Amino acid sequence: MLDIRALLQAAVYDYAMRKVEKLCLADWRAELLTPLRGEILEIGSGTGINLQYYSPECRSLTLSEPDSHMRRKLNKRVSNGYLSQVKILASHAEQLDLPDASLDHIVSTLVLCSVTCIETTLAKLQGLLRPGGSLVLLEHVRADEEGLLRTQQRLEPAWKWCAGNCHLTRPTEQLLRQAGFDTKLQKVKMRGAPSFVRPMIKGVAFRT
Repeated sequence: MLDIRALLQAAVYDYAMRKVEKLCLADWRAELLTPLRGEILEIGSGTGINLQYYSPECRSLTLSEPDSHMRRKLNKRVSNGYLSQVKILASHAEQLDLPDASLDHIVSTLVLCSVTCIETTLAKLQGLLRPGGSLVLLEHVRADEEGLLRTQQRLEPAWKWCAGNCHLTRPTEQLLRQAGFDTKLQKVKMRGAPSFVRPMIKGVAFRT
């Protein structure tokens, strides 16, 4: 059965994100992704916006995107790009069939808000990383301010329905620590975005 919401989301995603990409996300993606080397996995790759920021010196790059509409755009970007050794998987993050302790870095940009069970996903990612490996993050999160948090809580049911299960109130930094990651994260604001998705974290969480 055709999922009209998923089809529309894939069709408009890049256009809808143009303003915030220009104001802040593009710089943050470049800062986090360009230095990466070795064996890299990106979860929830979407339309492939991150591809332009990876170095051609990466040993290998695996992109995971379960949505077929997003994956169609991702395949096109990969085929038109300059990177070699790129593999695309259709798996959800918690279902990835990859060897344990096989990755140097895992990249998650605006993804952990929408996974079905973040605890299960983080446990899976922790197992895939080599000791000392890093989970590179750019995620919008639960607000610290009480008034904004109330707004997030009020909007979250409708937002999840129209934005691909995106949760507004996930305490992602806290959950990373509970999962055993050693975090080095910075709280930032997504400029140009609605206030209820503006609180973000960016940085790295290491497998200890």
